[in-house]
Amino acid sequence: MLFALTILASILAASIVLFLGLGIARIGAKTKNDEDYDRFIEELTKAEVSTDTKKSGIPDPKTWVGFWYKLAVESGWQMATKETASRLALGVMLFSFLIGFFVWPQDFIAGLGFAVAGLVIYRMYLLAKITKRRKTMEKQLPALINGMRANLQANLTPQKAILSQVNEIPAPLGDELKILEQEINVNVTLEDALTHLAQRVPSREIKFLVSSIKIAISSGVDLDPQLQIIQEIITQRARIANSLATAVASVQPSILVSAIAIPAGFLFSYYSSPDSQEFWKSFIGIIALAVVGALYAVGLIISRKLVKRVEDA
Repeated sequence: MLFALTILASILAASIVLFLGLGIARIGAKTKNDEDYDRFIEELTKAEVSTDTKKSGIPDPKTWVGFWYKLAVESGWQMATKETASRLALGVMLFSFLIGFFVWPQDFIAGLGFAVAGLVIYRMYLLAKITKRRKTMEKQLPALINGMRANLQANLTPQKAILSQVNEIPAPLGDELKILEQEINVNVTLEDALTHLAQRVPSREIKFLVSSIKIAISSGVDLDPQLQIIQEIITQRARIANSLATAVASVQPSILVSAIAIPAGFLFSYYSSPDSQEFWKSFIGIIALAVVGALYAVGLIISRKLVKRVEDA
């Protein structure tokens, strides 16, 4: 009976999360101009970044090492090696499992749950840092563009125009400009240094700016008009950012409650009686737990993707 109720609750919670996400997507549906803009940026930067990634030996984001490396780099983490973030993820899982298995509640299943929870918290921490860093950089971007335009209008080259802002822009964008300057000082070309910057910064606007500068350098066209267009786009997108944030924030509590419901239901079922514990430890119980976990994960992933699409609109 408890198993059936748990499965039913899982399906219900996953459905709630999914429909909440669909509701958010409908509230913040992208306009045609936004979609065209996104496709333009993706087509403009995808080939360049992909080629440079292969040349530089950066791990594939689809692998375990590459997945955590990408998150760590975008969060601004200066790692000793490319494997540091993924090794820490394994360490967090192991440490969490040991707490659940040896400290409290001294149970193997609980240890597995703690391990998954530890990994989720670690990922959420990196994502929170990425979001905060991206929003701060995008707020600093108008100052960077204004400074670059002033120097371009004074007949400075694109390289000098961007390097002139290194000491004018505070962290975190200023730190990235300093890394750009350091790479140029060791004979890395401006184009390559800009590509590296685009890889480290999780912002479409900055990636667009980087691509515009690289095109201007390679083709010899005037960069100032392109910077003006970027400035206008950023201004327009900033106008709708507050309304989108309000729409997302209004349903976040409901999503959080739905996300907590399944783990809470499982814990209640597991600790309700010795028979329940025996069931969840059996082969059928493990299969059932896998099904419940899959439904739960799918609901959260789809919901998060839809929410992120609205946040990035």
